[in-house]
Amino acid sequence: MKTKDKILEVAFQVFINHGYHHTSMRQLVEASGMSKGAFYHHFKSKSELYQEVIERYFLSFYRSVDWERFEKANLTLSEIENEIRGFYLSFVPQITALTTEGMSRYYIMYFEAYSLLADFKTTVRDFYNRLKQLIIQAPDNSKEAQKKATQMIATYEGLLFLLAIHPEQNIEMLLEEISE
Repeated sequence: MKTKDKILEVAFQVFINHGYHHTSMRQLVEASGMSKGAFYHHFKSKSELYQEVIERYFLSFYRSVDWERFEKANLTLSEIENEIRGFYLSFVPQITALTTEGMSRYYIMYFEAYSLLADFKTTVRDFYNRLKQLIIQAPDNSKEAQKKATQMIATYEGLLFLLAIHPEQNIEMLLEEISE
């Protein structure tokens, strides 16, 4: 593993367990097992490191969506829902593999980043706005399109909340429960 990748992984663990405001550079350096000089060679400040952790462990999932492909495909509601399911089946196991704290700590860090980083807030809002528009514009979504979009998004986001409060469950089981 590259040094920078190791620092990011360790920093994610420290930030998810203690939060941004309760984490010091000293804690991050110590957790990495590196010398102060080696650590600072890669990251000059806690803020810089935090932003890169958020990019890797949060925003990269949102940025991985190929919106142009979806928009050109003119997907039906069923096809959009299958894409959402696939996203969650990929995303959730990746997140739960990163921390023994489960989705609850991930949620805490998520909303902390949402309040601290303007780029995070913009990226998240853009993601959900684009998803909502994709659902609204589905060729078979004619009646109450806005309502259907909100319901679909709320259903899947609700699954993440359930995983946060019931870490013994898994995403596959929950997706089966909501399948028609």
